[in-house]
This record gives sequence, structure tokens and C-alpha cells, in this order.
Amino acid sequence: MALLDLGSEAPARRLPLRFDELERTTAEALADADRPLGTLGHLALWANLGTGLYLLVVGAWLVPALSIPQAIVATVIGASLGSAMVAAAVRLGAAENRPGVALHRDALGKSGANVYGVLAGFRHLAWGAIQLAIAAEVAAVVMARQGMGGGRPLWAAIFGALVLLMVLAGPSTVIRRWLVPSVALTLLIAAVFAYSAWSDFGISAMLKREPTGGWPGMTGAVDIVAAVALISLPVATDLGRLGSARRAGRAAFAGLAGMTIWFVLLGVLFVPAVDGRDLAGFLLATPAGALVLILLVVLELDGAFVSLYALSSTVRGWAPKANAALPVAVGGAAVFALGAALLDPFNFGDALLLLGAAFAPLLGVLLAVRLVRRWWFQVTGETRLRPDGRLEIISGSVSLPVLGGAFAWAMGFLLYNWAAPLEVPGWTAAMSVLFQDVLRLPFPAGVPGLSATALGFAVAFVVAGGSTALGARRHAA
Repeated sequence: MALLDLGSEAPARRLPLRFDELERTTAEALADADRPLGTLGHLALWANLGTGLYLLVVGAWLVPALSIPQAIVATVIGASLGSAMVAAAVRLGAAENRPGVALHRDALGKSGANVYGVLAGFRHLAWGAIQLAIAAEVAAVVMARQGMGGGRPLWAAIFGALVLLMVLAGPSTVIRRWLVPSVALTLLIAAVFAYSAWSDFGISAMLKREPTGGWPGMTGAVDIVAAVALISLPVATDLGRLGSARRAGRAAFAGLAGMTIWFVLLGVLFVPAVDGRDLAGFLLATPAGALVLILLVVLELDGAFVSLYALSSTVRGWAPKANAALPVAVGGAAVFALGAALLDPFNFGDALLLLGAAFAPLLGVLLAVRLVRRWWFQVTGETRLRPDGRLEIISGSVSLPVLGGAFAWAMGFLLYNWAAPLEVPGWTAAMSVLFQDVLRLPFPAGVPGLSATALGFAVAFVVAGGSTALGARRHAA
């Protein structure tokens, strides 16, 4: 929490507020006291992050192109695929106890890690603003129906201030005292929604409805749901190091996959029966609707809090000695509030899903280089990471450069867009020119059963691992 530093020497000069926990938990390596999360903590944290109103909208995208049973299968597979990747990053962050930017220097070098930091920072700002906008929109609708004004800009400012206070209190404190106890509220919300969907909207009859076909197909639906889970990938390593590595990955997978499946399926089952852009008004008509909406607002703030903390950690990873966490948190909260006041929260489209998909191949690069490092250690002896991102073999004084990381990342990301392009103005047209006009390939790929998420990850993993292993052998020779 915020503390007044009133030391014995020159007390008149040592009055400014210091947010010790925020500074400590964004440092290069955390002390054991700042890593309080166990299995229950990781489970609760990721269950909260797997809950959100935007998941209902994503679920509505899957039907009526797919039948309800098809949408259920696609949701389970997609959420499991994306959550497994996030869980791997959580496990890696817990084991390495370093910020995400520092971890990516291993695979991409210093310049590549800076590119990752820019993308991750943009993700944190954009996603935090979207989640705050959803919370502000819901609050404004609820208050308006109670005869109270204010509008979304006012609530955006209020919620931006609350998220800032949460981050300044420190991630360990907030996770222990709020996110872990609130997991029961998360389950309550999911149960109320499920009951309402089943009792009020004729789900039994909808289960027998035939699919209409068109976008998205079965594989496309898998990739959409996987991309929703992968939006959390850039925060996974920074959150993972807040706890021990023991069972961190399994707990994160269970929490994120379980709640993502639940809420996407709620969107599949009953959001198509109403106007998806009036979710707040629709949910007010459900049992305990006002209470549920208030609790959902709180859960959206949890997601914005995580994005703001991860933004501070990312910038601190660039400049570990600058103590930049506090000004970044303040500036990020201001951007969140401004974006929440101006953005349409239910019009984020495929752009943020595309951003989430960009991190799946990057995880393949990160894991592949780590695997080669461990293999090289077993073959030759001890290694150490130099500041320029190169692995130095101490026992033989042989330098092992990290090769192919950026190339593998780009190849995996481009192949993702070839297999299942998302509709993003400008970007989709550029991908069509690249694959159809330049490479003379069909666009999109149109290969039945080909998952863009799995393809991008696998290609990046193989290319990064193979090029790094070949580079190691060449330098050793």
C-alpha cells in the first residue's frame, strides 16, 4: 500500500508518497515475500480474467453459422488450445521470475524484445480501455434506468481512478484480498446466467436447430475462441512470477479455460435471441439482473487492473533502474479513462483478436529457444545470457547466438493470417495481396481442419528451435 517515508534523517525532505509494493513487484526479480500466489491464487486470478461481457458477444458470433452442438465443440477446443498456451507462459514466468520483456530477450535479442514490448504495451492500453469502456457503459445503463444520469464519460473517469488505486495498492495485495475471495462471485454470475438461458430462451429447442453455414466455419470458430484466450498471453509471464512454479500452469489453465468456455457458451445460447449491443438492458431483465451487472462491472475492472499492472511491468522491464512504474501507472490509467469515454466497447471487432493471435507464434519462439538452451546445457555445460541477448557457453568460451527468433515469429504470424484471416480493414487486403498476388497461393488457405492458431505456433516453434540448434552446432564447430 502507499506508505509515507518518515525516516529519521531529514524528515522534512522525505514526505512524498512511495508505492513500495508496485515498485517491488515490477523489479527484475521478485523476492519470495512478493510472490504469494499458490495454486488457489492462480486459479482464482485466471478464473476472474476468463470472465467478461465481451465473451458473450464472441459466443454470439458462432451462431447461426454453426449449430449449437458444433459451437459447443468449437468453444471447448478453442478455449482449451488458447488457455494451454497461456498456462505455458504462466509456468514459464513463475519458473524464471523475470518480466516478460527480459524473457523475450532470450529469444529475440534486445531489439526484438523492444518490438515485443511495444506490441504488449499497445495491447495493455487497448484492452484496458475496452474493459473499462464495457464497465462504464453497463454502469451508465443501470443508472439511467434507475432515473440517475451521469453517462459513460463520468463512469469512465470514476473507474479509471479505481483501477489506478488498485494498482497502487499493489498486485499481491489486490490478488490476495480481492481476486481470490471474489472467485465465488464469478461462479455465482455464471450460474445465474446459465439458469436464465436455460429457463427463459428455449435452449432445448435451439439445440435441434440446423446450422446455416457461412462464416465462421468449425475451424474458424476454434481460432476465434482461442484468440479470445490468447488476449491474456502478454500478461501471463508478468502474472506468473507473482507465485511459485508449482502447479501454476495447471491452475491457470483450469481457471481461464473453464470460465472462457462457460461465458462463450452463454453467448452462444442466448445472446443471439436479443440485440448483442444492448447486453446491459437485456441482462437487467434476467433474475437478479441489476446485482449481476454490478458484479460484472467489478470483474471488468479486475481485467483493467491486470492490464495496467502489466503495462507498468513491461515499461519497467525496458528501464529496470528508472523506477518508472508509478508514472506509467498514472499515465496508463488516464489513457484507460479517455479511451473508455470515447470508444464503443462492443465494436472492437477482429482487431484485438488479431493482436492476441500475434502472440501465439511468439510463444512458440520463446519455448523453442528455451528448449534448445536446456539441450545445449546438457551437451556442453553451463550457459549464461549476455545483455545483448546471446547465450554464452561458459565451459568452452563459445558464443551461441539466438538465431531465427524474429523470422520465426513473422513466419508463424503470417501463416496464421493465411489459414484464417480476420476481417481487419487494410490488414486483410494486404494479406490478400501477399498470398494471392505475390506468392500465388489461395487466400484464405481453405484447408479443412487447419487451425490457424496451431499452425502459427507450430511453425514458429519448429523454425526458431531448428535455426537456433543449427546455429549452436555451427558455432561449436
